[in-house]
Amino acid sequence: MSVRLLVICGLLAASQTPQPSNVNLGQWLTLIRPKAAELAFESSDWKPTFWEAVVEAQTKAKPILLWAMNGHPMACT
Repeated sequence: MSVRLLVICGLLAASQTPQPSNVNLGQWLTLIRPKAAELAFESSDWKPTFWEAVVEAQTKAKPILLWAMNGHPMACT
């Protein structure tokens, strides 16, 4: 019973989802383009090597953020 209800609710939600068109293109672009706060990381002073970051951090007495991961960033491994 609850599975049927979930399927029906999903179908109703999908049918009520606004679709992109020439009329509402501006609204969609505003919605999907990143905001200034979401692009703030681009203003960070990234270093190409870890050692350059270590040297600068020591001279400025600042911490280092080391971003390390294993695998593809979009889980496509």
